[in-house]
Amino acid sequence: MGRGVPELVLELNGSTWTLDPSRTYTLGRDPQGDLTIDDARVSWRHATISWNGRSWSIEDHGSTNGTYVQGRRVQQVEIGAGTVLHLGNATDGPRVSLGAPAAGAAGVQAAAAQPAPAQQP
Repeated sequence: MGRGVPELVLELNGSTWTLDPSRTYTLGRDPQGDLTIDDARVSWRHATISWNGRSWSIEDHGSTNGTYVQGRRVQQVEIGAGTVLHLGNATDGPRVSLGAPAAGAAGVQAAAAQPAPAQQP
């Protein structure tokens, strides 16, 4: 039962973010959002990514040009490591890729994952 929430790493325009399951991330052109995407095809508050207690998901907030997973327009869909999203256009809209944290990456649960120091005899 002690399985932790799988962290998710989001990559956009060469920058990466390790997502924290305790909060929601907004994507869009709004400079006050968490992930600002400066592209005319992206809506001001385009979509949000959040942990729903069971899985990560993205929800499109009625954007003009849509959110796409594997070329298919989605309203709300579960996402995870390996998911690639396009915002505003199915093929060449801004690309958001999701992955697992690299081994040894600093994260919220990194301390718990470290082995206990060996006891000296």
